[in-house]
Amino acid sequence: MSLPDASSVPPQDPEAALEASLSLVAGRRGVPMLVSLREAGRRHQPVTVAPAPEEDGTDALLAAEFEEFHARLAPAAGGGEAGVIAALQALAYRHLGPGRPAGSGGTGAARTTPTGEGRVSAAETAADLRAGRYLRVVNYHNTPASWKDELVEELRGYARDFATVGVADLEHFATTGRWPGERPGLLPVFYEGYRDNYEVAAAACEEAGVTGWFFVCTRFVDTPVAEQYTFAPAHRIKLVDENRPGERLAMTWEEIADLHRRGHVVTPHTASHALARTTLTAEDIAREVSEPKRLMDAVTGGSAPATAWLEGTGWSGESAADRAVAASGYRFVFGNTMVQRLPG
Repeated sequence: MSLPDASSVPPQDPEAALEASLSLVAGRRGVPMLVSLREAGRRHQPVTVAPAPEEDGTDALLAAEFEEFHARLAPAAGGGEAGVIAALQALAYRHLGPGRPAGSGGTGAARTTPTGEGRVSAAETAADLRAGRYLRVVNYHNTPASWKDELVEELRGYARDFATVGVADLEHFATTGRWPGERPGLLPVFYEGYRDNYEVAAAACEEAGVTGWFFVCTRFVDTPVAEQYTFAPAHRIKLVDENRPGERLAMTWEEIADLHRRGHVVTPHTASHALARTTLTAEDIAREVSEPKRLMDAVTGGSAPATAWLEGTGWSGESAADRAVAASGYRFVFGNTMVQRLPG
């Protein structure tokens, strides 16, 4: 599959950028995204923040571009969060996708303390971009062996322009508003816990010199090999042509521990690729929230820093599941439009 080239997407054509990004989604390739970085549990205060004198104003330009993209794309997307996602996705493709112009996409240097709940609006998102309260993320899923060379090349390109970061770097940015080094940060994130994420993506990250973030569905890992091919589609874990019935499709716990030892970030993506809105009972919450972290921490000897729900639901602190996420010791929740740093 040939990847779309951002250099062929006109700068003021958000529809073309969104279409190109959606082609990456359909092809199960890495999808660039810009997301707000917020402190969870406090009401968002949208504030227009002028760039500091020593900065070049690119964050303000990025915010203005987002507002234009949102005005164009939100009506067709149905408005609301879907409209914000469409605008962020198109904007990220313009600035982070193949053929991106050098130095594009703002500084990502936050000038105020990030705030916010698990809700999203276009005005709040524009304020986050303007103030530098955002992260660059590239979301991956399947990474079969036939894609490795392409993946290495893509990750090397990101490594030239951005610093790929670990948990301590993200904490530093969340608390100080600055990345530790001279370059802004970027997180390559690999979801679901596929075997090829371990065998292919981790090796590609290391060849490119980047830190990978691996979000693993722990019940996928625990499912007997003979049942993984049917477990995956039953839990909205998509497979590609190279996946075969009867073959092991998920990581093992030994591989999870090895990723941690090698310096990558490995953390739960719930147990069974669960939706926040259907994780309601105490039994559900223990299975999908608390137990995955306990199991992963026991295997790695570390503290799993983050979780993410299927469909990228944000944290509001209002549900029993949200309260369990905080009580279990997670520090971050990764969502469709924001990464939230939890209280505590």
